[in-house]
Amino acid sequence: MVTTAVDIASLHRATSDGSLELMYQPEIDLDSGAIVAMEGLLRWHHGELGVLGPGDFLDLAVRSGEISPIGEWVLRTGAAEAKSWTSLRGPARQLWLNISAEQLRAAGFAELVAGVVEEFQLPRGALGLEVTERTILDLGRDAAAFLVALRGAGVSLAVDDFSSYYATLGAIEALPVDAVKLGHRYVRGVGEDDNDDSFVATVIARAHDRGLYVVAEGVETWAESARLTELGCDRAHGWLFASAQRADKARWLLTQGTGWRGGIVSPEVQAIPYPNQRISSS
Repeated sequence: MVTTAVDIASLHRATSDGSLELMYQPEIDLDSGAIVAMEGLLRWHHGELGVLGPGDFLDLAVRSGEISPIGEWVLRTGAAEAKSWTSLRGPARQLWLNISAEQLRAAGFAELVAGVVEEFQLPRGALGLEVTERTILDLGRDAAAFLVALRGAGVSLAVDDFSSYYATLGAIEALPVDAVKLGHRYVRGVGEDDNDDSFVATVIARAHDRGLYVVAEGVETWAESARLTELGCDRAHGWLFASAQRADKARWLLTQGTGWRGGIVSPEVQAIPYPNQRISSS
């Protein structure tokens, strides 16, 4: 295990030494089965520790002050990839990126986002930013101003890891967001005989009343997918459909991976294993 000091030094170099990578996980329209978006997932190829997910190093990035350059790298890398999708056949697709509370609070962040959207000539809404429910709760009344500024920058907005209807869904009715992303713990087991899905049904109905669409995160079984579709959930992502892919495979999926409707995988995507049983996505 390397020391914290070495890790900080490595993290400082990560935006320029090629060790950071964005992976892309498809977001599926549950009615049509088409890929309508991708979620960008950050990975750090650490020289000694191997491939690290955000949970392994973002706290260090915040403490060391590296969150801003890493966040800008993610924005620019993701925007460049989203720009490449505009030349692919098929419908327009969105790219969703996670942003931290520290990024949201940083002076000039909305201007940075607007500049990236303009630099890569992205259509309005082609880039989406996800803000966790916890961040919105922590920001309190300030959340609206931050999100209004980002909306003005030309991006779509989503409440990520949504898991507390009474705490947040009423509050976000006043916020300029487009989507609610249901947290894993509420998606897990939906469709099983002993599962109470009344919470999920209520969130979907209330979000639709507000004009928002709902994305289920971490779908792993066809039973979950089928029940979510019955409940009116709009979109889903998870290992049932595809794991996070490198950029070249993600582009291939955007043109070929359209056969998930009704739990049937089209012949074009049979080369990638899609499980019909629950598996771990950790």
